[in-house]
Amino acid sequence: MFKDNSRACKNAIKMANIKWLKAAALVIQSQAKALAPVDTSNLKTNIDYKIQASKLEAYIGTNCDYAIYVEFGTGEFAENGQGRKGGWVYTNSEGKTIFTRGSKPKPYLRPAYRANKQVLKQLLNKYLSEIR
Repeated sequence: MFKDNSRACKNAIKMANIKWLKAAALVIQSQAKALAPVDTSNLKTNIDYKIQASKLEAYIGTNCDYAIYVEFGTGEFAENGQGRKGGWVYTNSEGKTIFTRGSKPKPYLRPAYRANKQVLKQLLNKYLSEIR
């Protein structure tokens, strides 16, 4: 007699993928924290991850509003020439007027992923091979 195990198989594959997502997110989070530039430590300490199991997605990042400027740079130094040219003036938190042409990128998230691609593949193989 035929026994349909497709539901159990699909569930086992999904659970293995969720385990992998958590492990992969931890690896990337750890590397990103190690690579993040430190001024006040706010960026570094707020790098976190979130797993959306229903979509099999992992989000790694931070809630710091300036994180994108650190990763991609600003002004004349922004990646792909997308920043403002010619500089600008702003007032800092101490009330001083500052002229800037922007800041160079200091990537930490993308390099964290790229440096660990092979590790992520190995982890995926590990979790999928545990399916019985």
